[in-house]
Amino acid sequence: MNIVLVEVLPYKNVMTMAYHPHPGLAYMAACLENSAHAVRIVDPVSSNNDIAQMAKQILQFNPRVVGFTSTTASRFRTIEAIDSVRKETDALIVAGGPHFHPTAIDAMAKVPAIDCIVKGEGEITMLEIVKALEANESLSGIAGIFLRQDNEIIETPDRQINEDLDSLPLPAYHLFDLKRYHIRLPGTKTVPALSVISSRGCPCKCIFCSITALKKHNFRRRSPELFLDEVAYFKKAHGYDAFLFNDDTITMDRKHIVDICNGIIKRRLNIRWSALARVNTVDKDLLSLMKAAGCRYIMYGIESGSDTMLAKVKKGITVDQAVNAIEITAKAGIPFDALFMVSFPGETMQDLRKTISLINKFSSYPKSRAPYGFTCIYPGTEIEQLAYKEGILPGDFSWNTRYIRQVYSVLGTDPFSPCWESPNLPLEDIKALIFKTRPLSYKINHIFSKLRGLAPRDIISSIRIGMRVFTIR
Repeated sequence: MNIVLVEVLPYKNVMTMAYHPHPGLAYMAACLENSAHAVRIVDPVSSNNDIAQMAKQILQFNPRVVGFTSTTASRFRTIEAIDSVRKETDALIVAGGPHFHPTAIDAMAKVPAIDCIVKGEGEITMLEIVKALEANESLSGIAGIFLRQDNEIIETPDRQINEDLDSLPLPAYHLFDLKRYHIRLPGTKTVPALSVISSRGCPCKCIFCSITALKKHNFRRRSPELFLDEVAYFKKAHGYDAFLFNDDTITMDRKHIVDICNGIIKRRLNIRWSALARVNTVDKDLLSLMKAAGCRYIMYGIESGSDTMLAKVKKGITVDQAVNAIEITAKAGIPFDALFMVSFPGETMQDLRKTISLINKFSSYPKSRAPYGFTCIYPGTEIEQLAYKEGILPGDFSWNTRYIRQVYSVLGTDPFSPCWESPNLPLEDIKALIFKTRPLSYKINHIFSKLRGLAPRDIISSIRIGMRVFTIR
């Protein structure tokens, strides 16, 4: 059976060369290929992220099934692509990913072109969907989906989560023209890198994270030996000596990451890699081992400089733990990103000032960064429930009906994804206060870069924020 898997990015003019092959699609494609199906992947690089070109590439393959994955940021362009494909084919259109799963009922009601939505990880579910189509059987007996039946949208029981990640085949990166993907190892501008995954899931309960929506709290590990076999294969077959270890949190299980590091050293793989970690899961010995095994960049989710806010958002860490982790990471000689969020529910000006202080402290470390972002509300998260309760999202809000707040473009966040906006701490004031604390060189560069990218309609909003810099206390 011919099957096409598709991903769309939020903007038509996005710099797709910085995009990297989607690991989830690569795993799903590999499972389908192992069952003798013909698979094509259409993504932003192969199509220049152009909807018309995507539709043409999809239809040329004459697919029986077309599967779309989507984030919330890219939902509207993905829906546009789905509608475009539906006009030209009666293929089964399946959707999934961190947007369509938690909004499934609303998505299928608002987007009639979608025939089926997959819940959670889709490798086994997609295989069963294709098998049912081949046998001309109903999809209603397949676990882990939403589908249309007798003019109604029904949900089947959840699928048991796949505990045996070693059962998955090598991701089908051969379906991507890898030479066209220019993703770089963080901290470098010239070192090509490829995404690989040694584990799935995160047991933490942060209220803003889509892990909850995707029911991925169960942390599962791949065999370190098989994971390193994969890394060695991609190094030999495709020439990569740098990798993005894109686990949700690779240091969640100390033995797991220790075994991986020891395996890299024992095999003499001579690779460089980056990883995501939590500040309460690292220590000096572990960081030293990671550095010896080739770790060249770490990303930590710090989120806030206020212990009060860290507790409210259920981050499960403290400011002291964050400071300690950053200090020992710097001493280990590993550059880092310390990632922050502002505009949390209940955040006060005092909380914000603590966060800004920590941002500035961590920004002072060489070759490292401490970027921040406004708190976006995502479907299926605890913060979404709070947003409805507090009236930040109206009761009739639809994730699949056109939404845009143009002022977000000026603030530097996604205009298509709603942010948490507290009346006592407007987003414009947060932006102004953070900007006010920045070094003069940053301010000058930021102003000129912003002016070059601003649409005329955004200039007034930008000036208004600029004026707040002089008056905010």
